[in-house]
Amino acid sequence: MLEETLDMYRELQQHLDKFAVGFPATESGVDIRLLKHLFTSEEAKIATRLSDKFESVETIYDRVKNLVRSLSELKTILDNLVSKGSIHYKIREGEKLYANAYLVIGMYEYQVNKLTKEFLEDMSQYAEEAFGLELFGYGISQFRTVPVETSVSPEHHLPTYDELTKIVENIEGPLVLIDCICRQAHEMNEEPCKVTSRKETCMGFGDFAQMYINEGWGRAISKEEALEVLRKNEEEGLVLQGENTKRPGFICSCCGCCCGVLSSLKEFPNVAQFLQPRYHAQIDPELCIGCGTCIERCQLDAIKSRKEISKVNIKRCIGCGNCVVVCPEEAITLIKKDKVDELPENEEDMFEKILEAKMKMKGK
Repeated sequence: MLEETLDMYRELQQHLDKFAVGFPATESGVDIRLLKHLFTSEEAKIATRLSDKFESVETIYDRVKNLVRSLSELKTILDNLVSKGSIHYKIREGEKLYANAYLVIGMYEYQVNKLTKEFLEDMSQYAEEAFGLELFGYGISQFRTVPVETSVSPEHHLPTYDELTKIVENIEGPLVLIDCICRQAHEMNEEPCKVTSRKETCMGFGDFAQMYINEGWGRAISKEEALEVLRKNEEEGLVLQGENTKRPGFICSCCGCCCGVLSSLKEFPNVAQFLQPRYHAQIDPELCIGCGTCIERCQLDAIKSRKEISKVNIKRCIGCGNCVVVCPEEAITLIKKDKVDELPENEEDMFEKILEAKMKMKGK
C-alpha cells in the first residue's frame, strides 16, 4: 500500500512537470513531500487527470469516472482541492472550470493565511534544489517590473502596459487585495519585513481576483483603492512586479528581504538576465553628492558607492525607478533599453512562450 501511494505521488509529480512551469523531481524526495502537503493520495489520483487548461466538471468526469462514484462527488473533491490551494478555477457563464495550478504563481501563493512551518521548510528546500532553475532557467519570466511612473521621463512615451495608472484603469473584472504570502512566511519565522509593516500589499485582477474573493483569501477593492495602495507601496520602496503580459493578472509589491523571487535572485551577480527589465537606472556623476539615499533604497543591491559617488550596476538593476524618486539632487534617470522583447498579450501566450523555450532548451 505504501509503495502504491508513493507511485501515485510520483505520477502526479511527473504529470505536473510536463507543464510550462514544471515540477522537477529531486533526489532528496522533497518534491514528493511538498505534494503530500497539498494532496491526499486519492486527490493525487484525480489531479493526474487534470490539465493546466481550464475544463468543466463534465469533461474531467469523463476521465475520472472510474475513480469517483458520481459527478457531484467529483465536484466536491475539486472544490476541496481549490480550498486547500492545490488547484484553481475560472468562472465562465456561471460555470466553474478547473485546472492544475503551477507551484508558482499558484499553489504556493494559494497558501495565504494557511501556511505551516513544515510546508515552508519543504518549499525552501525544493526551491534551492530544483525549482529555482525551473522558474528562471528558460529565459522568459512570469514576472516583469512595473516602473514608478514618476521615475520615467515623458520622452520615453510610456506604453500603457508599463504605466501603472493605465494598467489599473484597463482592468476588466474584480480586483482583490491580498496579504503578501512572502511576508507571512517570514513573520512565521520571526523575520519581519525591513521595508514595510503593512500586510496587504499584493493584488490580483479578473479571474485570479474572483477566486481569491470567493475563497475568502483576500478582499475586493475598487480601482481607486488599488491605486492608493500601489502608490503607498512605491513610497515605501517596494518593487512592483506584475505578470509578464500586457494585461497582468496580478501585481506583487516586493522587497529584497522577504520576496522569494527577489531575495533568491539577489544571490546571483546578474539579476537582470532573469527578469529581462525594460529599463535601468543611470546616475549622473556630476550631480551625485554621494549621500547614499539610492543605495539604501535599492532592493537588489544594484547601486554601490565608488569614490564617494554612487554608480549603478546594470547587471543587477531591474528598472523599478525607486532610486530615481528619492534622489535629492535629481541625479538619477531611468533609461529605456534599446532592445526589449514584445510582451505576450495574455497569460496563455506567456505560458506558451515559456513552454517553447523550455522544450527548445531540452532539445524536444
